[in-house]
Amino acid sequence: MKLSIIIPVYNVEDYIEKCILSLQNQDIPRNEYEIIVINDGSPDNSRAVILQLIQQFDNIVFIDQENKGVSLARNAGIDKASGRYLIFIDPDDYVEPNTFSRILEVANEKRAQVAFLGFTFLLADNSVKKKILFAKESGKVYDGINAYKISRGDGTIDPDRSVAILFETAFINKYQLRNLAAIPYLEDGEFLARVMCLAERCIFDGNKFYLRTTRLGSATNSGLFYTDRAIKGFIIAANNLFRFQQSTLINAQQKQFLNQPLCKFILLAINSSFRNKGLLRRNNVVMELNNLGIKRCPIKSCNKYYWRDGFFFNLSPKIYSIYKPIWSLFDSLIFRLFKVHP
Repeated sequence: MKLSIIIPVYNVEDYIEKCILSLQNQDIPRNEYEIIVINDGSPDNSRAVILQLIQQFDNIVFIDQENKGVSLARNAGIDKASGRYLIFIDPDDYVEPNTFSRILEVANEKRAQVAFLGFTFLLADNSVKKKILFAKESGKVYDGINAYKISRGDGTIDPDRSVAILFETAFINKYQLRNLAAIPYLEDGEFLARVMCLAERCIFDGNKFYLRTTRLGSATNSGLFYTDRAIKGFIIAANNLFRFQQSTLINAQQKQFLNQPLCKFILLAINSSFRNKGLLRRNNVVMELNNLGIKRCPIKSCNKYYWRDGFFFNLSPKIYSIYKPIWSLFDSLIFRLFKVHP
């Protein structure tokens, strides 16, 4: 088996058929890849749509489970995967036709553990908002630390995502890399930080592959960021990266690399809590982090945005809570006036 495609499904009955059909419209035989669809206790008609598609296509592997969240749904897919490579696809997205042969060929040729594939971001009207193809990096091999920096661009956006990335299954299983439970928002960033910390051979395909849609009601477009669930998830992510950073598995350079994603989740917890219930919730989050041994943002080697925010947090969480909204207002004003990030 060459490829395992992992799709977690929840409340996407209007989208999942288009997604799966795009995965069938490919240029390698269907017996060389599997589409692992995990129905994560979806309350809508998604399950029935999937069962109908199973009657048409014999390369669909169906997992039906009670609702456990996207992270554990993806983990169930990883555990089931038998392909040399695996890839996560969101059920409301789709891929370009006849692209599997190319992405597998380049990954095999370069013995890639991680391959970043072309990514097109579509607006709600299906017009193109942005294309990320990495054409200049195509054909080169990078270690995970440098590939992570390239994938993030100039840092004005935060593109952490685990979709549209080809992972070598043996590499993922060697280090037992799995998604954390109980992180309902921005969970990809924690998983990807550990993956890229350990990866030694990463490539960029440089061609169109993945089409990311904009859907109202998705986690990205909801108010989930400011909920207690999200705050708890950010703390769990920060703690896991903090513990992983202390592992004997990784060297000094890798430990330093983890500073930025660790700093990111610390600040996410603070930012979300301050908007949630004000100073009292922020103080509780700071106390929770301190009890876990996380007292400061490790800002060494962070990009200028995380370094700046982490610096003010390290001065004092109270100072940070004053600085952050003022700077955000200034940041927004500059962007509107000049269309550039300060």
